[in-house]
Amino acid sequence: MVLFLRNHELRGLMDLPEYIAAVEDGYREIGNGAGAAFPRENLWIRGDESESRGGGHLPAGSKASFKFKGALLPGLGGAGLNAYTAGLPGGLETYMFLFDTNTGALAAVMEVLYFDWLKTAAASALATRYLAPAGRSVVALFGTGRHARSQLYALTQVRDIQRVQAYSRDADKRRAFCQRMSAELDIDLVPVTSPAAALADADIVTTITTSPVPVFNGADLPDKALHINAMGAHYPWVREIDERTVVNSRVFVDEMKQGWAEEGEIIMPLEAGAIDKSHVVGDLGALVAGRVPARESNSRWTLFLSGGTGIEDVAVAAQLYQRAVQRGIGTEFKFNQPYAYEL
Repeated sequence: MVLFLRNHELRGLMDLPEYIAAVEDGYREIGNGAGAAFPRENLWIRGDESESRGGGHLPAGSKASFKFKGALLPGLGGAGLNAYTAGLPGGLETYMFLFDTNTGALAAVMEVLYFDWLKTAAASALATRYLAPAGRSVVALFGTGRHARSQLYALTQVRDIQRVQAYSRDADKRRAFCQRMSAELDIDLVPVTSPAAALADADIVTTITTSPVPVFNGADLPDKALHINAMGAHYPWVREIDERTVVNSRVFVDEMKQGWAEEGEIIMPLEAGAIDKSHVVGDLGALVAGRVPARESNSRWTLFLSGGTGIEDVAVAAQLYQRAVQRGIGTEFKFNQPYAYEL
C-alpha cells in the first residue's frame, strides 16, 4: 500500500523544532558519508519569458521549468525524489515520491508545498544555530513574503530575537507584514525604508527574495560578528549577496556539489578571479557532522547559501510519513506490481 498525503494533512504532524531536528539528522547522515544526494536539475521549457507565471529567474528563450532533486538517507529509512514544475499556468506543482529503504517499496506520494515552507526555514535555522554569534540578536530581514514569515518563526527556535528590521520593495506590504508578525511573535518588528537601515547593528541577516541582483551593499554591514542566511537565489546568473560580502565571509553552502552548480554568489566571484573553490569552507552536512569547524575565534561574518536540497526533502518526508502512519492520516492506494508480462 502506498500512502497519498495532501498539504492539509501534513499540517500539524510536526512542529518547527521537529522540522529542524529532521533536517539536522538528514545532513548529519550526508556528512558522515552514509547517505547520498542528487543535486537539483533544471530542464527549461522553451518560450517567451513574458509568458511565465512566476517561474523564477529564467534563462533566455525559456518560459518555465521542470525540476527534480533527490536523496538517499538509509539511516532515516528513506530515499526519494522531489519533482516539480514552475512558471506554467498551474503555478508551482511539487510532489515527493518517498521509498522505504528497508523494503524497497514506494511508501508515499506527498504534496510538498506545505512542508517546503517549513523545511526551508528549518535549514536556515540550523545554519544559524551553528554559525551565528550567541546571545540576543537583532535580525535584518530582506523580503516580506510567505517564506519570510516561516523564516522568522524558525529563527526564534534557535536564537533569542530582540528586534527585526524588515525591508522589501513594497512599503505597504512590509508595513502589514511587520504588524502581523509583531502580534504573532511578540517581537519588535520595524519596517525600514532602506537596506542600510535594515542592516544597522544586525547580528543575523536573512535574505528571502526573488531579486536577481544583490539586495544590500556589503559596505553597509556592521563591522562585528554576524551571520547571513541567503535563501532566495539559486541560479548561476543571479545573486542576492554581493561580491564584497562573499569575499569577506566564511562561506558555507547547503550541499557542495549543488552549491557550485547553482549559487551565483560564489560562481560569479570564482569566474572573476575574486575567490577560488577553497573559499567555501564546507557544506551543511560537513558542519553538522563536525568535519569542519563553524565560527572560529577570528570569524567576523559567516555566510550560508542555500537553494534547498533533496536532503531536506527526504529527511522531512520520512518523518512526516511515519507520523501519518501512526495517526492514520492519508489515503492508501495500491499498484498492481509485481506483474507477469506475457507476449
